Amino acid sequence: MKKMFVVTTISLAILISCKKESEAKTDPQLSKQSSQLIIDWNNVHFRLIKNTTSVGHIAYSRHFAYTGIALYEALVNGDPKQKSIVSLLNGTVTLPTLQNGNHLFYPAAANAAVAEMLRYFYTGKASNTGVIDSLELGYKTKYDAETNNNFDLNASVQYGKAIASAIINWASQDGAASASIPYTPLGAGYWEPTPPSFGQPAVPGWGNNRTILPGSINNTLPASPASFSAVPGSPFFTMAKEVYDISKTLTQDQKDIANFWDDAPNGKYISAFGHWFHILNGVLKKEKTQLMKGAEAFLRLGISMNEAGISCWKAKYTYHQMRPVTYIRKHMGYDLWNPLIATPAHPEYSAAHATLSGAAAYALESIFGKNHSFDDDTYIDLGMRSRNYGSFEAAGNEAGLSRLYGGIHYRPSIEAGIAQGKKTGENVHAMLTTKK
Repeated sequence: MKKMFVVTTISLAILISCKKESEAKTDPQLSKQSSQLIIDWNNVHFRLIKNTTSVGHIAYSRHFAYTGIALYEALVNGDPKQKSIVSLLNGTVTLPTLQNGNHLFYPAAANAAVAEMLRYFYTGKASNTGVIDSLELGYKTKYDAETNNNFDLNASVQYGKAIASAIINWASQDGAASASIPYTPLGAGYWEPTPPSFGQPAVPGWGNNRTILPGSINNTLPASPASFSAVPGSPFFTMAKEVYDISKTLTQDQKDIANFWDDAPNGKYISAFGHWFHILNGVLKKEKTQLMKGAEAFLRLGISMNEAGISCWKAKYTYHQMRPVTYIRKHMGYDLWNPLIATPAHPEYSAAHATLSGAAAYALESIFGKNHSFDDDTYIDLGMRSRNYGSFEAAGNEAGLSRLYGGIHYRPSIEAGIAQGKKTGENVHAMLTTKK
């Protein structure tokens, strides 16, 4: 476990007071700032993911979600139309408030807050710290030149760090550190470790994590999947046979889709979470989105995907459904069959990519609207062509379907996951009030 980051008592004493948030001066420059700060920090985050091997895929949900909360809270007092979400959060979070008279430059606070969050999540390598330090210093230098001593830059930085400290202290109590609980196999007809590594199931207790918003995953658990049966013609056999049949007739486009949405962090991919935040980067750049709106989009996307991950893991370790590779080898007689992409080490139902992408698509749609056309060039550096989508929903549906083409999920699990993710996104959207 990483040690809890704590801002010094002196820093907190300077920043914390009994003054109401409304007494803090608003920043007239905030409305003039673009989302380039977010884009640049996301690009650093993607680089950190590629440089990290000690983090399980689902755990990246926390990295983006909590970073988004720190980013938003570091900016929110600079916009009189927005309000803090701290009172909506699950558990007690004590954020620093401002002493009357402090004149902060909120982008500088946000820069410091994001840097502190990423230092906390990616402390394993000196090279990671160097990348974080470099971008933080670059923006601090930029802001020093831009503000011409009209703002208190040092106080702004300390304010951002104090916010990050408070979010980290709260995040460390969400149960993720205890999610690797023992797993007892249920026996014949249920999930079992899959080839080639036959690894132990990933974080069986993740579904017990505290959600960021209380009640955000209410009524999101999908109905029970098809009961196991090895009988030809049964619903289970039929959905497994579809996976096998498709694997034998894959078109090049279907293979491209499966590989484009593979996302497994392994030195080149940036996780499902990184993929959707890369999409966000593209939209922010295309739309020339103002910083505060960009921070809200980041916030909603991160929280929605985090909650969807918890809901999905609750389903996986409620139903314990067998993966296609196990069924096809053991019960259809194709003992040398392999899926196009690697099967993750956790039960099959519901499909995680579908669930996460259903939530992500809804979150971005809630900010940028339906039928928002965009290009996704997440893996153009790997030689994969950019893909165009007419809406976020279309991208989410393709992300889910990619797992059928990849041979690691049944179609009903994908459909259930898309619905589960969308319902989670709807819950988050209804609960996350950010406007005064």
